[in-house]
Amino acid sequence: MYKKYSKKAEASPTSSTSSSRAQEAKDEKETTEIAADNVEKSSDSRKTSLASQQYSIGPKDLMISYSHADKEMMHRLKTGLEENGITVWVDTIGLKAGVDFLSKIGQAIIDAKLFISLVSAKTVESKYCKDELALAYVSNKAIFPVGLQTPDELFPLMDTGMKLQLVRFDWTLILDSNSFDEQFPKLLQKLKKQLAEINGEITAEKEKKSKDDSSEKAVPDASKTLQKRNSRKNLYTRSMSREKTGIDLTKSDTSAPKVPSHEEDFWEANFLGLTEVEWKKFEDAYTKTYSKEIAMLYSGEFQEWLKGIIQRELDAVEDHIVTYEKYTDFCTINGKVETFWSRVMDQAVESYTIREVFDMDSSVRVEAIENLGKFDSPQVVEALKDLLSDQDNNVRAVAAISLAKTGPKSPHIVKCLMKCLNDKDRLVRESGCIALGHMKVEKAVNKLVQLWRNDYISSVRDAAAVALELIGGEEANKAMHITKVLAEEIRLLTQDD
Repeated sequence: MYKKYSKKAEASPTSSTSSSRAQEAKDEKETTEIAADNVEKSSDSRKTSLASQQYSIGPKDLMISYSHADKEMMHRLKTGLEENGITVWVDTIGLKAGVDFLSKIGQAIIDAKLFISLVSAKTVESKYCKDELALAYVSNKAIFPVGLQTPDELFPLMDTGMKLQLVRFDWTLILDSNSFDEQFPKLLQKLKKQLAEINGEITAEKEKKSKDDSSEKAVPDASKTLQKRNSRKNLYTRSMSREKTGIDLTKSDTSAPKVPSHEEDFWEANFLGLTEVEWKKFEDAYTKTYSKEIAMLYSGEFQEWLKGIIQRELDAVEDHIVTYEKYTDFCTINGKVETFWSRVMDQAVESYTIREVFDMDSSVRVEAIENLGKFDSPQVVEALKDLLSDQDNNVRAVAAISLAKTGPKSPHIVKCLMKCLNDKDRLVRESGCIALGHMKVEKAVNKLVQLWRNDYISSVRDAAAVALELIGGEEANKAMHITKVLAEEIRLLTQDD
């Protein structure tokens, strides 16, 4: 019988990742660590129990992600922050393989208000530090890169994802112990300002919710849907607005290698007077205009992937036509028109980071899926819907399961998940079945019955049966009853022969 998807089942793809993380922590001593205040050092035999105790203390103001090679600087930074009233998650006793540290790290990032990435050559090499940065971005944390080497030294070592995630933040550079005393007060000021703003937002949101709960007039569903759609473009913008020190590469002397600025409107420069243009011409103009930026930030494989993302966002996949109206809509955020390149950067970091966090090999994927409701991020939901059309079968399957945990079953989400039932990959079909069953989508009953009766893969048939049981209701029960009766009659006739 098909096993229902559970938290344990969802975590299974990461089991090998957990062991590899443990091995990396043992051999290379590179891990991001989480701990509570004033935990005393103890013998190895007590470390696991101490670690378990420290995790029960609850959310902190700030999470530090770092390579174990930079432990000395981490300790100095942690001490300084705590002495100034900022609570910090960071493990100071060393996690062993017996501790579920992947889960604890992911949860700490999601629960924290601020996120510091201690960026060094070792950090750049660590898959887990990169996963943690991606999760912080997706869960909408205010991100503060603290460079232990200059960005000019570090950016050539970074992969595309890390470049995109850090490229427009204002870095604090602590290049040696002597510069700590000069730079720490500046960092502390930024952190406290950000905490005050976030706490103010939380208070305002609670007051608003209290008023909404006491009001007899409910907000129409259509308004909620419109609000979610309008916020689609704001994943990067919102993150940057929280990190008030975030600045553009074109204006930064301390952030990262400079990228040329393009103040002139891309459409006017290339297609002045036209209301639409063929995608091929648009693609050629894009490649020519931004050749330096593309070469600096994106690998060859990623360049082609990004073109596909842009084509999709400009709604030019089917007819291969880019209209000026769609172009303008793409460049407009909250009524403000941004440059085309700026919007390409926004879209790239959003799409890449979402994909990285929810990838089957991600060390924080399970925590991301389990905490989708905490992200309060409709744009994450939109990005997950985009992943349903990803070329990677595993990514599509994970996206389907993730969408089932996002809450409201909007017609558009249901439509996207229904397409999964026709996917060529059996795991995607299974995930689509379970997602629709979890959301109790009654309109999926007929299609699920077809899969249950006719799919040539037994696990897909089992998944469809589980989904029908989850949905329940007269229609599903009737369809299942008829099919079971027919199957039993066929079995009896076969026995009689």
